[in-house]
Amino acid sequence: MRTPLASALVAVALIALLGGLALRSWPLVLLALPPLVVLALGSLDPPSRPALQVARTVSRDRLSVGVNADVHLRISNEDAAIALLECLDTLPTELAVVRGANHTILSLGAGETADLAYTVRPTLKGEFTLGPLRVRALDPLGLGVEDLVVPTTSTMIVAPGIESLARVSLGPRRTRPWFGHVPSRHIGAGSEFWGVREYVSGDDVRRINWKASARFDALYSNEYQGERSGDVVILLDARAESAVGTVTGNAVEVGVRAALGVAEHVLESKNRVGLIVQREVLDWVPPAFGRKQLYRILDHLIHVRAGGEWPFSFVAWVLSRYFPRDSLVVLISPLTDRTALDSVTSLVARGYDVTILSPSPLEIERAAFAHTPEQETAYRILRMERANLVSHLRSVAQVVDWDPATPLALPLRRMRTWPRPV
Repeated sequence: MRTPLASALVAVALIALLGGLALRSWPLVLLALPPLVVLALGSLDPPSRPALQVARTVSRDRLSVGVNADVHLRISNEDAAIALLECLDTLPTELAVVRGANHTILSLGAGETADLAYTVRPTLKGEFTLGPLRVRALDPLGLGVEDLVVPTTSTMIVAPGIESLARVSLGPRRTRPWFGHVPSRHIGAGSEFWGVREYVSGDDVRRINWKASARFDALYSNEYQGERSGDVVILLDARAESAVGTVTGNAVEVGVRAALGVAEHVLESKNRVGLIVQREVLDWVPPAFGRKQLYRILDHLIHVRAGGEWPFSFVAWVLSRYFPRDSLVVLISPLTDRTALDSVTSLVARGYDVTILSPSPLEIERAAFAHTPEQETAYRILRMERANLVSHLRSVAQVVDWDPATPLALPLRRMRTWPRPV
């Protein structure tokens, strides 16, 4: 295959030749000779189709957003020498090259090897494919070219960042008969003192209240407030209309970080956690305990992309069919849907406790774009409308109006009770 340079030389030669014949000008005809000579020299050594063996190694195939990973390619030439070889390791746009380059031009002799090394930093969560390697062999004059795609690929899984919820009191209000960390207002296994009763056969000696026993001349045992666990369902609004902001800094991506932080925090408190994601498909993870459940939720959140228009009515149907009715529903949504108030009221009427974590779309857009007087006026009007909606929602549920520029733990700690009292 010819390069643009060869095509240009052919065009110049033809123009000079035809122009000279038409004008009967031999000097003009002679001008066609240099390009033809160069083309003739280039045809003496045309490039052959390269035969390459490529091996790619990645320092880490599972990492988080913002963490660097080193990529190394070893390219081996298994055929004749190649005068010029251009190599490009194909990368998705979500992986930024921060050190080195994924593109190089080199010369490879027969049987020689060359290395290509660079460092990438993911800017967005997801599952990405590195490669294939696209190569182009050129002759010494750059007139002929042979393209080749080496189908060597590697997979890199990038987890989203996580919101730290340390020192935040977050958990279900209603409990189930399983041991956990939530005070249940019933006598049982726990650490909070409840009262004293007479000793009965079988009581643990360590539970005997020796001061009360000495005072009343009979054995008395301590009783403790039972600590049990409950169910939390995280409902993530990832519909297309919720993706307010930039590609890497929109309300859906912020919501994914918050959902992962809530899941980790609630699971550490020995509660069950489930997940529902509104996107192009309505998928969910049934409630379960433990570290494996956190990995299941993480696997679903990695593949979340904004899209779809699933209404809240379908979500309520899934909740009623596949999740316990007395769960705490943590709705993570920017509340761009004007039917949010009716939807939350419907969930509360069905018997669910509802708590809303709402990354403010107004603050996201305000941080992403320049400020003008017109935009400031629009911002104040929209802020009043949002404050009115949040005020109505707070009559039926706990609402955290969250500016994503601040850690989520700060507005959660400022809440007096979590969840709202019975």
